[in-house]
Amino acid sequence: MRQLFSFILLFIFSTQIVVSQNMPKVPGDKPRLVVVAVVDQMRFDYLYKFDNYFTNDGFKKLVNEGTVCKNAHHNYLLTQQLPGYVTIMSGAEPASHGLIADKWVSRVNNKLIEAGVDNKVKAIDAHGEDLYFSPGHLRTSFFSDELSLSNHGRSKVVSIALDGDVAALAGGHTADDAFWFDHGSGNWITSTFYRDSLPTWVKQFNAKKLADVYLDRKWMPLQPEKEVEDSGRFTLKGFMHDLVNLKKLTNNYRVLKRTPFGNKLTKDFAISAIVNDSLGKDNHTDVLVVGFNAPGYINQKNGPMSDEIADTYHRLDRDIAHFLSFLDAEIGNEHVLFLLTADRGTGYTPKYLKKNGIPAGEFDHKKMTAVLKAYLNVVYGKGEWIQNYSSKQIYLNHQLIEDAKEDLHEMQQRIARFLIQFSGIADAMPTSVLQKSSFMEGINYQMQNSYHMQRSGDVIINLEPGWIEQTDKKVLQNSGYNYDVHVPLIWYGWKMPRLTLYRDIKTSDIAVTLSEFLEIAPPNGSTGNVIEELLGR
Repeated sequence: MRQLFSFILLFIFSTQIVVSQNMPKVPGDKPRLVVVAVVDQMRFDYLYKFDNYFTNDGFKKLVNEGTVCKNAHHNYLLTQQLPGYVTIMSGAEPASHGLIADKWVSRVNNKLIEAGVDNKVKAIDAHGEDLYFSPGHLRTSFFSDELSLSNHGRSKVVSIALDGDVAALAGGHTADDAFWFDHGSGNWITSTFYRDSLPTWVKQFNAKKLADVYLDRKWMPLQPEKEVEDSGRFTLKGFMHDLVNLKKLTNNYRVLKRTPFGNKLTKDFAISAIVNDSLGKDNHTDVLVVGFNAPGYINQKNGPMSDEIADTYHRLDRDIAHFLSFLDAEIGNEHVLFLLTADRGTGYTPKYLKKNGIPAGEFDHKKMTAVLKAYLNVVYGKGEWIQNYSSKQIYLNHQLIEDAKEDLHEMQQRIARFLIQFSGIADAMPTSVLQKSSFMEGINYQMQNSYHMQRSGDVIINLEPGWIEQTDKKVLQNSGYNYDVHVPLIWYGWKMPRLTLYRDIKTSDIAVTLSEFLEIAPPNGSTGNVIEELLGR
């Protein structure tokens, strides 16, 4: 009798386990964790161009099981790194949130301002460059700020990226923590804007010296060409970079940013943050922003048609797959809203375009400025009429113009007419026109969205399609053309339907839609709209 009773109990218990395992996972009213994963300079077509390298658990899983917005665009002219991140998180265009570019010129002292740098704070345990970061230059709130305000800071907000300015700005005003990679030590660090010392778990993570582990190797294609089925999209020819020697040449860890192992280290640290900060463990929605900066550096060095870029996305696919698997095991996909997008796209190099008979070129702003200065001296007399130049913007010397009793608006117009004679310049817009006019579409509309009265120059330049701006240190690939503004946008996990949207969606719609999900006020400078299809409407 006792054996029979024990058997019945065992049967009931086993049945309960089987039933509980087979029960559908029901998402809560709100996600426990929102993950915003931003990949630097990821073109939308990479999702399909490199799909013969992808597993079923990374990018393909997002595409096949989430909502894919095939026509998502940034809606402004100067598509640089930091404006991209801030637009995604704020739902505002640069004209409102204030980050018109990665750098701009101060009207007060004519100095170049770097968007994420704040000399009022100090870096903690840094051994690299003497740069300190905070979100001090932001002019509007983020959806994560509104979330924190709505529940008295019960939601945790953490931002992680290799680049310090990205980590600080992407977290918004009220982030609990922002962490970034220190070139000098190979460690993750922060600044006194967030805390006075590194958390114990960050010190323990740094003690593993994973940066040394990832640089103690040769970077070669993950999968040799002979092992890859040629789908007609892309096949590798092979390459090899000795990271040990490259690290010795630079005598720091900066080279890690220019390899796909920078993505891997970022993913590893993000997972550690989720575990140690207990993100997504209660009913107050937490936010984690993860910036995968390495692809941008690799693209700038090698170009979008390089074997290095193909291998980078091959490896990133595996990192995404591991990340998604971890999130499901740790929190449950039904409780995590995972969003993938990009800070901007990228165009083909002028060399590659010219090789294929397509008009393209490199624009040298220094030569242009020298000729323009000479022209202004002839028209208005000798003087430093041009105060500065930055990010396709000419800053005029307002004080000199006022002292000389010249008309500022007339000078802007004259300069714009003169500049369109230069090869590579498609348009030149006096900003006085942007102040007085209201454009609804096209390049002029994008210019207006990039214009901020206190931070922008007097004349904004737009280059021809296929043209890029050449500087001393790097090539600036940013424009309002499709190749720079078209980005991937995928929603996956919590309540997200399997859906493909083809209509035009702006990246400023992201934060507003997230605010709707979380039932909070949208960011205070937002101009985007809710993506209603995600709500089942």
